[in-house]
Order: sequence, then structure tokens, then C-alpha cells
Amino acid sequence: MGFHHSRLEGIVSATPTPLRSDGALDHAMVAKLAGHVVKGGASAIAPNGGTGEYTALTPAQRREMLEATVEAVAGRIPVIAGVLSPGIGEAIAATRDATAAGVDMIMLVTPYHARPGVDSVVDYFKAVADVTELPVMLYEIPYRTGIQLEAETVARLVDEAGVVAMKTCSHDLGYQMRVMEAIGDRATILTGEENVFPAHVAIGAKGGFLASSLLFPKAWQYLYHLCANGEMAAAAAFHRRLMPFVGMIYREHNPTALRAALALCDMPHGDCLPPLRPASAETVAVLTAGLPAALQLEAEAAHLLAAALAPKA
Repeated sequence: MGFHHSRLEGIVSATPTPLRSDGALDHAMVAKLAGHVVKGGASAIAPNGGTGEYTALTPAQRREMLEATVEAVAGRIPVIAGVLSPGIGEAIAATRDATAAGVDMIMLVTPYHARPGVDSVVDYFKAVADVTELPVMLYEIPYRTGIQLEAETVARLVDEAGVVAMKTCSHDLGYQMRVMEAIGDRATILTGEENVFPAHVAIGAKGGFLASSLLFPKAWQYLYHLCANGEMAAAAAFHRRLMPFVGMIYREHNPTALRAALALCDMPHGDCLPPLRPASAETVAVLTAGLPAALQLEAEAAHLLAAALAPKA
């Protein structure tokens, strides 16, 4: 497809990897999920991230998931492939596989475990970017990697390594403002944090990269519409209504509860891979009780969004 980072705006849906009990990819469910994401109005779809359990999949499973997603999406929206490897060898191989699969962008996590210095991080992103013609998104999630890049380092990745976008998973609003100031409009920032979504958009994020948007696509699109149009009081009020339902999805390590919720919505994805376990009986009970009201709010958001976007008489 090929697209400029300035077009990356709105809500990106991160997807789990549907596996059958024998470990084989469920191609029919990949197609169903892709159709659901496209119909829901997502700006892009993102397989093989944390929600997709990248680190638990084999390289062959990752390739197959990307190929199946690209085929199912059929060019209707961009496909953003996660590359969450800790080191250069596997990251380069995964990037080459993703490029060959036909995705539109690489989301590359900061290298972890080795705890590299600033120059090493810049060199790492340069090395990965050199093996693909695709645009690269920085994925910074310090509570998983143990590394939070300084704003100046993010600016170096943009200016020296060609990074064009950033998925940020930081609750530190002061830090995020410094990043915004450092990179200006040279790269697009999306928030990966539902609980600070309005605040991140208010200071310059162009949308969200959210697993919960699989269940509540219109709710998040409506919330982004409110924020982007400066209706922050209404956005804060709607966010307060939405977050208890989002909390159900994160009451266990993602994507444990999300998989259980999708199964309740007739999109079974199988259980999580080790070291994660299936959702507890308590979580399933919470989801069973809470999803009807959550989906009612989603339907309300769809109506509100349609009305907000309708041409004015």
C-alpha cells in the first residue's frame, strides 16, 4: 500500500494471534478478525505485537500471521507488523519476513535485556531500517523493556534512523510533552495507553494504538473525534464511562482477558501461549456480566460518531 506517516491518524487495532489447539494458525479466524477491524473503521491493523504474543510465537507462526492478515485485509487499511525481538539478529530476520509478507510499516520495539546506551539504540534502529524500504515506527514501552528513551534520543531516531512514527506507552505526561517538542511534526505519535488517551491527544498524539479497540472501535473513534476537536470536557466524561469496561480487558495480563472476551463475542482465538495461562473463571464471569453494557455503550458511540460526522445542513 505505501503511506506517509502524516496519514497515520485515528485508532489502530492491535490483534491477537488466533491459534487452534494444535498450535496451527486459524486462518478463518484471521480473516474474520481482519474483516471485523476493517468494518469497525480502524485506521490500521497491527498483528504480531504484544497483544499478538510476538515473543511466544515461532518465526514461522509470525510469518504466517502476517501473510494471512495481509491477504485478508487486501489493501483496505495499512498493516503494521510488530517486531519485538530483543536483539539484532532476530529483529532483522523478522523485519525481512514482514517486508516479504507485504505489510505497510514495521513497529520496532526498543532493544531490551542488554540495556544499550543511546548511541547503541540509534545504531540498532539504523541497522534494522537498512534492511527494509518500509517506514519504521518506534515502539517504546518502558514498563516492559526497562528502557525509557530521552526525548533527545527519540529525536535522533527520527533524524538519523528514519523513524517516522512512535507508539508511546508512558504515563509520564511531562516526558511525553518533551518528546512532542523534540520531534515536532517530523514523526507521528500514537498513544498505546487507554487510561491517558485524552491527555496524550490533547498534547499532540494523533490517535491511539489500542488492543481494546477490537471490542470498542466506535467508542475510541468517537473519543478521538471529541479530543481532536477540542471538546475535552465531553471527552473526559465519555472516557470515564468507557474505562470501567476497558479495565475488564486488562484485569489479567494482555491478551488473556481479551481472548476470553472475543470468544464471548463469537470470535474464539484459543488460549494464550505459555507463560500466560487461560483467563480465570472469575475473569470470564466479569466479562460475561459486563460485556452487554459495554457493547451498549459501543452502539451509543457509533450513533454519536455518525451524527458528529454527518454533513451539516
